[in-house]
Amino acid sequence: MERKDPQTSKGKKERKVRKAGVRTGPKGEALVEISPALASLFRDFSDRSLEFSREVIERSGVAATTNNDHARLNIRIARTVFGKWSVEILTFLYSARVARFQELRKALGEISARVLSLKLARLEGLGFVHRAVIDTRPPGVEYSLTEKGREVAKLGEPVFLYLRLMEGSLNPTRR
Repeated sequence: MERKDPQTSKGKKERKVRKAGVRTGPKGEALVEISPALASLFRDFSDRSLEFSREVIERSGVAATTNNDHARLNIRIARTVFGKWSVEILTFLYSARVARFQELRKALGEISARVLSLKLARLEGLGFVHRAVIDTRPPGVEYSLTEKGREVAKLGEPVFLYLRLMEGSLNPTRR
């Protein structure tokens, strides 16, 4: 299919991508059917991401000596950054852009004020979250992602999109 770009009046090829579908399996379970074009997009993206990671490691000159070293470092980072509630906080702030403490607490559900306070302080200390005191009566505090926090959220977005797509969460017909 060809469409005209109203700004340039040049024709552009438009790639049709069939959406994910859901069919029912033999036991009544929902089986997600991903179009080959979508699956190919994610495969290409993951291949490019792997190449990018290898190039960054090579250029940085701080490559770990073994695969076990890489695994150990990744596990340490995952436990630190992506422990309980951290991903939820980062995700909410990525979507909301700015939130006050009670807004965050309400959005996250069962988190206690103490735990939320500790998690926000930890994420602030790691440079992911910015805390701004607002000059109001009573004084307020707003939280937002730092540039580092936004980059981490953007890097994680394709992973969440892929997982949602694979489980059928992007398909409104699935209940």
